[in-house]
Amino acid sequence: MADYYSQAVFQPSIPKHLINDEDRRIIEVFSITFESDGEDKFYLYAEEWCCNGYLDSEEPEGEEIELSEDDLFTRFQEIIRRSNGELPWISKESAYTCSRMRPDGFGGGAVFITADDIQYCFTGQWLEERISEAETGDIGPQTEDPPPPKPIVGVVLEGGLVQSIVSNAPEQVLDMDVIILDYDVEGFEEECLLKVSQSNGDIAHAVGHIEKITESGIDLGMVLNQMNARGW
Repeated sequence: MADYYSQAVFQPSIPKHLINDEDRRIIEVFSITFESDGEDKFYLYAEEWCCNGYLDSEEPEGEEIELSEDDLFTRFQEIIRRSNGELPWISKESAYTCSRMRPDGFGGGAVFITADDIQYCFTGQWLEERISEAETGDIGPQTEDPPPPKPIVGVVLEGGLVQSIVSNAPEQVLDMDVIILDYDVEGFEEECLLKVSQSNGDIAHAVGHIEKITESGIDLGMVLNQMNARGW
């Protein structure tokens, strides 16, 4: 016979002044432990998580009130709302294990709670979707290829002369001609000079040539990261 276990932790720790007696009464129904985190916060966790519980009636001879996970998450929403921005969210992360290595005995899940929304994510559901996609060929958006890397263009010089213009992803750069202009025309014949109109209406002379953007043989990403880190 196999035993199934479930544990859960909640983040972040909740300021104690946000939790009233009724909050605590409802939360503890789900076997959640309140552990002091410093002087002013509670860290919540469940060593044996249960997804429902029974709340004693406040009326004499009253029947117990059955509560579900939804009741707990709604209570967390109420705490978030009354915090007035001090506590913008609460998350629950769970692990499911088994005393025997059964295929249905393991997994995990997460719940993200805000004042206006409750979002769920479970490993079993995620795997079912992936299995369905693999068997049917209907690939969902979660498994699409990641977006291509942002193209980086590098101008390589040696001795002040442009040697090449390269990119880590030239196929993403529009097919274009890159004109290299040099206003240092000393020593060049007049027939080699280009007329370049300036923004102020003047005509300057330059020498130049056309370069194509080609595949980079160097790691432009590494270079860019170093430059960004140095604020260049």
